Amino acid sequence: MKLFTPVAVVATAFATLIGPSGPLGGFWRPSPDLPTAAQPILGGLIAESMIENVAFGIGIAIALLGYRWFAARTPDRFHALAAWLASVWLLASWMPHGSLHRHIGLAPRGLLPVEWIFHGGAIVAVAALLWALLAKPVGSAVTPSAVRGTTS
Repeated sequence: MKLFTPVAVVATAFATLIGPSGPLGGFWRPSPDLPTAAQPILGGLIAESMIENVAFGIGIAIALLGYRWFAARTPDRFHALAAWLASVWLLASWMPHGSLHRHIGLAPRGLLPVEWIFHGGAIVAVAALLWALLAKPVGSAVTPSAVRGTTS
């Protein structure tokens, strides 16, 4: 996992470069019909965008390096795959989601698929993550003390 932080940092920088306001983000430039934000609001929107970029970077690092971590904490490869993919989606999808909002603007017909894909995807990903991480290993019994992290 020594590579995790450098990969996350590089992917975060990449997200910043290809974002709607980045030098390589021309394919999804902000819509001209977006309202202009006042300075205090603009600062908050920029900060939120950077948080999305960091989440994207961490999501890409998990996609490239994180499967083994999930495999070690779940009962089988299907649960590991579900937890891994769900975590990647939950972190890496926010930068493209926010970028598409800025690109599409306020057009409801364009926003509806974005909302269904990203918000619906997040709901499914949370369910998959819980299913995967709460599954008990085959042949084991989960006791209340094990759930609390204590021993009897």
